[in-house]
Amino acid sequence: MPSISKVINHPLFNIVFFLVARQVTKALPLEDSSYLWGLRGLYYGAQLTIFLLNMYIIQIIEKKNDQTVLRYVEPAKQQWDGTTSNDTLVVTNFAGKKENYDKSEVWKGLKQSVIGLAMVTFLHFKFGYVQPLIIQAILGFKTFFTTKEARIHLLHQPTSSGDLKRPFRVDAPFGMASMNPQPKTDKASIKKAERAMKAD
Repeated sequence: MPSISKVINHPLFNIVFFLVARQVTKALPLEDSSYLWGLRGLYYGAQLTIFLLNMYIIQIIEKKNDQTVLRYVEPAKQQWDGTTSNDTLVVTNFAGKKENYDKSEVWKGLKQSVIGLAMVTFLHFKFGYVQPLIIQAILGFKTFFTTKEARIHLLHQPTSSGDLKRPFRVDAPFGMASMNPQPKTDKASIKKAERAMKAD
């Protein structure tokens, strides 16, 4: 039997959810201003709750203070001008009060949430779209509880192997196969990055 995380992360789940949510929103009296304010409260309340949950995970990370050393090579990234940066050697810890891997991953997720919040707010107040308020209020929690940090620190799933093993794989949207360069943990790549740093 497939796990819940695999089911809700499957590309078909989002498709079915959008179709069902669209039919539900059609039956709602969205032209009623009092109803509209309730939907706004639902959406922004959900975003605030998700933000507080992320802050709670950061507290858990700091309290765990897991000083396990993590060494990996961050793959080169293409810049806006088309040039490619060099591979970067990253040496950090799993968790703790100082900057660490798990905390940085939480902040990455929060930045994406802020971008999503800005987009939904723009679409709603500029063009009057209401459906995104309902859909994203629900999908926000689905996205949060399927993040790797929530699965590790809230759901206590194992991290020794699979997709929760640090450093995390760079996932592609909609559950498709990722074509993005992945972090490297093999000794040869780490030594190569170390030599490049010394040369600089």
